[in-house]
Order: sequence, then structure tokens, then C-alpha cells
Amino acid sequence: MSAKLWTEEQFNCPVCLDLPNDPVTIPCGHSYCMACIKDYWTKDDPKGIYSCPQCRQTFCPKPSLSRNTMLAEAVEQLRKGALKSEVRESMRLAKGKLSSSVVPCDMCKNEKRAAVKSCLVCMSSYCEAHLKPHQTKKSLKQHELIPPTGNLAEKICTQHKYLQEFFCRQCKMFICWLCTSNQHKGHESVSTKVERLEKQKLLSDLQSANQQKLKEREQELKDMKKMMEQMKRSADVVHNEAEQALSELLRSMERLQELLEEVMDQANQEKMGHAQEVTDSLEAEIKELKKRDTEMKDLASCEDNIYYLQTYESMCSPLESGDLPAVKVNHEASFEPVRDAILGLRERVEDLCNQELGKITKKVNDTTLFTLGDSNRSGQKGGILKLFSGLSARNTNARPQASTPTISIGGRSTDKRGLGIGLRSQDVRNRDTARDRANTSSPRLRDRQRREDRDIWGMAELSETPTEINPGLFLDTPTPDSTTHAPAFPALREISLDSIQAPEPRTREEFLQYSVSLTLDSNTAHRRLTLSENNTKATLQGTAQLYPESPQRFDGWTQVMCDSPLYAQRCYWEVEWRGRGSSTGIAYGAMARKGSDARSGLGYNAQSWTLELSDTCCTAMHDNQKKDIPVVYCPRVGIYLDLSAGTLSFYSVAESMTHLHTFRANFTQPLYATFWVGSGIGVGLDFSSGSESIKICPL
Repeated sequence: MSAKLWTEEQFNCPVCLDLPNDPVTIPCGHSYCMACIKDYWTKDDPKGIYSCPQCRQTFCPKPSLSRNTMLAEAVEQLRKGALKSEVRESMRLAKGKLSSSVVPCDMCKNEKRAAVKSCLVCMSSYCEAHLKPHQTKKSLKQHELIPPTGNLAEKICTQHKYLQEFFCRQCKMFICWLCTSNQHKGHESVSTKVERLEKQKLLSDLQSANQQKLKEREQELKDMKKMMEQMKRSADVVHNEAEQALSELLRSMERLQELLEEVMDQANQEKMGHAQEVTDSLEAEIKELKKRDTEMKDLASCEDNIYYLQTYESMCSPLESGDLPAVKVNHEASFEPVRDAILGLRERVEDLCNQELGKITKKVNDTTLFTLGDSNRSGQKGGILKLFSGLSARNTNARPQASTPTISIGGRSTDKRGLGIGLRSQDVRNRDTARDRANTSSPRLRDRQRREDRDIWGMAELSETPTEINPGLFLDTPTPDSTTHAPAFPALREISLDSIQAPEPRTREEFLQYSVSLTLDSNTAHRRLTLSENNTKATLQGTAQLYPESPQRFDGWTQVMCDSPLYAQRCYWEVEWRGRGSSTGIAYGAMARKGSDARSGLGYNAQSWTLELSDTCCTAMHDNQKKDIPVVYCPRVGIYLDLSAGTLSFYSVAESMTHLHTFRANFTQPLYATFWVGSGIGVGLDFSSGSESIKICPL
């Protein structure tokens, strides 16, 4: 069999990915370099539990390491065999063809041999065998022979027909001895041998530098491959462990659901059982009271005095059902607080998951794979960054980032530390509507949505199962017998009237039909904001107000939120601002309120959308991404929210409606109108008021 049973890669150490030095074998059977496994186990020293990098088997205490003699001998043989193979290959190549610096014989026909002399008269080069005529024949002995020179005809001076044995440093060209006293007289001319010796020194330095660079690049390539293999193994390990941890978390949530159902069932059974007992007692007592009432009425109409007196005692005795205490019914009894507690638990868990997902995403983005150093070597203008042209003018409107330059390779943007363009943190909530799911990036969900849309509008293929006709679509309702036959329109389905939306408003009168009444929530207002005009105006003050402490209050950003969410499918409101500038927009109710970081700043996180207004500029902002809008000063702005379409639009309100910007998003939580007072950087064109303010206009 000519095929190899083993390859060199199978003997490599799994940690350093090279032939092992001083190989050792641990109890699970895997082998490593002694230095590699010792270095790997240093991180496990504080825990006292040591694991195998491949199979993850753990050992306690740390196993003793002994040299694997058989593996060491096999590795040594592999190294010797590789060296011999390289020598044999180099000898084979040397034998097969002449070196590029050797001048071939012009007379050899098949296998070219090296020339020993060149003839200036014959203009040819000869090997030892073909040179004999020049040494024996009298006519050829007069020819001038020189050391072997390739392309001899190109090295003859075309004017004087002499060999160009000199080099003119001023003209940077080869010349003959006669040229030195004619055209190049007075120039610095040296022999080609002298010029070669000087250039040879420079070439030797360049060769040393090239060899050093080659060695460094080979080591960098080896390190990169080693790092990539380690990252691949690390990603697999983290993926498996994360899958296991999240599976356990999912089972915990399922167990929580079981326990909640058990608590609800048990509580419902006990409370309803006790209530049923009281109900049965009340029914029995009512039955006896009705019976005694009838007997008393009969006794009152009796004229037999003796019977009356005999029966009177029994009428005064207690009831057989006992004396049940008065029953006070709680008409407000409900399990709604339990539902609210469960919903609150869901929100807190989802917020915690989003927070931790953001931290994990940041850790993933901050993982450094490699570092590209600055290239300032001579002869390399621009260095390695000149090799790539991924940066373009499309990034000119982006927010300024760190000063570290970036390069684009193969369509992926990567910075000089190998961090990547960065993944944006997502939301773990998965309560999207059918419209939201259609916008997902999953190809399978997009295909399914396309099929559903095709079925709705009568584009299903005839080979599919016919859809039953809805009788409500026709004036003549089909009889029961007719429904058993194949329908006349097999792909026709009912279209809900709710899905047919009104056209997008264009004029201010059309927008006003969706106007909503909004009031500011004093429990959310920053302490430097005062509310007036029935909580529709917020004014920025220089001193803090004596507001009570509230968990909903903004304490870092001078912001205020409205007191109720925007529930209507289409909402429209207008605001006026004064001073140097303000911001108006919407935000989820779960947006953070405490601190001065981006989590609680309007427009600086993924939970808010806003338009920054000032007399000098206008900027749309969401998730810390800004877009400048070329617009003149607009003191009155209209905001239009379409929840069904997933759009938020801003308009400048004057004699006509001027569109400023539209956000498109999948809104998954209740939205609140939110304002940031004093956010602008303008000069303040409204000199009638000395303070910053924003007001919700009555419509």
C-alpha cells in the first residue's frame, strides 16, 4: 500500500499545533508538549481542578507528567525525515535546471551546459567542449575571449562595437572604454566590477532584511493559524457550554411555570372549596329560614291556643344548620395582582437578559484576535493600509469613533486590533406580530410570509389544497350541500377589514384627525424642570425643584415623559420649543431613568427615537446614531406615529407641512412621548424668554 497511514499533523500538539517538544501523556490518553500543558494548567491552579484541553476530562489533584518516550522517538524521526526530504528536493531542482546566474552555452542543443568563455567576435558563449575550436584552430585563436557573459549582443556598444565594461554614474548607463573619452568625458565612470562590489554590499543588507522579514512573517503566519485554531476550539466550547447553560435556564423557566400553575391550581381549589362550603351553608340556612317563615305564618293564623303554645317553643329554638357568622363578600377579589406580578417578573427577566446580552456582545466585540502595527518602513508609502480600499465616502456621515484607523478586507470591516465592525446588541423579547416577523432576517420566515401573502391575494398554485370559501364574502350564502363541492375560487380567502388601512395623511387637516391629548408626568420630570399650563409645558430652571423621590424620575438628563402610553394605531401631536434647543421623540417605558450615561439619554439607546432641534441645526437620532437634516429654523414640530406601519415621522409645521425625517422600526413595547429640554447648541433666537422650554400644543 502506497498511502500513508499517519500524517505529520496527527502528531502535532493540540495546544501549539506543532510537533511536540518533550511530549507527555496525561491520564485521559491525550499527549501535549510538557511546557504547553503546564502553561494551560496554570489557570486552573486556584480552583484545584485540572482539565484536558481536548476532552475536558477533569483531574484532582494535578496528575504527574512523565515523558512519552515512544512519541518522542516518532517525532524525532518525523523531523529527520522532513529535513532529508527538503535536501533531496533541493538537489533534484538543482539538477534539473541551471541557476539563473549561470550563462548557458549557445551551441548546446539538448541539455544546456554552463559556458566558460564568451567570444566578442562570434558574439556567442561556449562550454568547455564547444570552446576547443577556439583553442586549436589558428583562425579562431585570434578571437578575443572574455569571461562568460549572457546576452552578449545587448552588451556591445552600438556606436564603437566594444564591450560595455564601464558604468556612467551620472547618466546611469553602461558604456565602452571609448565612450569614457568621448560622449561621457568628465563624467564619473567606473568599471562594472567596481560598481557591482558597491551594489553587492547594498544587496547583502537588503537580503538580510528580507530574510529577517521572511522569518518574522512565517512566525506571524504560524501564530495566526494557531490563534485561529484556538479561537475555533474556544468558540465550540463556549457554544456548547452556552447551549447547556441556556437549556438549563429554559428548564428552570419551565419548572417555574409548573410551580406557578401548581400554586394557582392549589390556591384556586382551596379558596373556591372554602367558598363553596360557605355557599352550601348559606343555601341550607336560607332553606330553613324559608321553611320557618312559612310555619310562623301558619301558626299566626291558627286559632287553637293550646297548639299555638305547644308549637311556640319549637319556633324559638336555634336552626339546625347552626348559627353561621355574617358573610362579608369582597367584590374586588381577583387574581389580577398575580397576573401583574407575573408580567412584572417577565419584564424584569427580559430586561436582565437584555442587559447581560449587551455585556456579552461587548465582550465578544472587544475580543482582540491580532494587532496590525504601524508601517513606517522606507519604500512603503502608506504601508499595509494602501493594499485595501474598503473605506469610502459612505462613512462620512457616521458618528466619530476612536482614532484607530480601520481597513476593509473582503467586505468585512476590521480595525487594527482585529475587533471587527462590532455587533449591535439585540432585544431578547419575542412577541412580534405577523407584520414584525415578516421583517426578520431569517430566510425561512421570509419565505413563509411570502407564501402567506400569496395565498391571501389569490396567488396560490392550483395544486395546493383548496381553501374553503367564507360565506360572509358573498351575497348568496352557499347551502350546506354546496360547500361539499369544490369551490369556484379555490385560492380566495377572507380579507379582514382591519387590515385595509387608510391612506397616509398629507395635509395638516388630515394629520389632525389623529391628534391625541398628552400631559407630562411630574413623577418623571428632572428636578431642574418645572411643569406648567396643566402639565403641558416644561421649563428648564437654574436651581433644582423640591420634587419627591421617585424611581421613575430622570436624575441625569433634563428629560420628562408623558403620563400615559400611545395606544392608538395612529397618533399625532405638535410641540413648540424656545431657547437654544430641545429634543422631542418617543421611548419605551422600560428606558432607564437614572444616571447620565447613554442608557437613559433620549436617542442614545435602542429604546428611544428623537429629533434634536435648535436654531442652527436639526438632527435625527436613534441608538447613538445621528443623521443631520438640512432644515431652516422650525419652532413648531408635528410628530406622527403609525404603530401598524412601524413609522415615526417629524414635520415642520408652518404655512405648510414640511417633512423632516422618518424612523422605521418594529415597536415591541408601549411607547411614551418624551422630551429633553435644553439639548440644543444654538444661539437662541427667541429673545422674549430667557429660559429653555418645550410645550405640547393644544389641537
